[in-house]
Amino acid sequence: MARSYTQRLRAEKSTQTRAAILAAARDLFAEADELKVDQIAHRAGVSVPTLYTHFESKGKLLSAVVGEISREVGLFAGFERVWRCHDGESALRTMLETTFRFWHRAWSLAEFGLRVRRIDPELGARFDRLDESRLGHLVVICRRLAQEGRLKTRTSPARAARAAFALTTPYVYEELVVHGGLPLSSAVRIAVQAALDAVIRRGSDPVRSERIDWTKLGLRPPAN
Repeated sequence: MARSYTQRLRAEKSTQTRAAILAAARDLFAEADELKVDQIAHRAGVSVPTLYTHFESKGKLLSAVVGEISREVGLFAGFERVWRCHDGESALRTMLETTFRFWHRAWSLAEFGLRVRRIDPELGARFDRLDESRLGHLVVICRRLAQEGRLKTRTSPARAARAAFALTTPYVYEELVVHGGLPLSSAVRIAVQAALDAVIRRGSDPVRSERIDWTKLGLRPPAN
């Protein structure tokens, strides 16, 4: 009985420590140009070795923070809406809207990513993985659009996905909302419509299916 109680206390302490480290890392995003483990440990009230017992590297810590924020701001819920779409255009629109709203709701993280990937190869590689994951999902959706005969002439799914990706990056959000002062709803409408216009053949109509197994086609939760 005493051993079980002690184990439970240790587990609770470990959970609290992990949460404190994640919170400290998130607090630093708005002001930091890099992820300094000693600063995070100090703010969390733990030693650097303790931090590394919970997260083996800066990259693993960043991945945990990204996952936590993604759940909180609705990125994964947005993916669920994509999986319920019945045609390629609605899936692409939903994916891009979800992404653009994620930049808004998690701007401190997105902005940190824009800064840190230029100076920290380890963390830059983590953000590159996120980009590759997003691009891969767009390729899957654009393949569906190609099957529906909806992509522009001589536009491959890979090229269409790259165009949609480029038109909805954090840089575009920053120009429209942060610097341009547009309301989020207006920025989403402008960016998403620009992406759709860039890849979908004018005058073509959605080809709906009663059910599309998007997971089987290759859509997965965002990599972190």
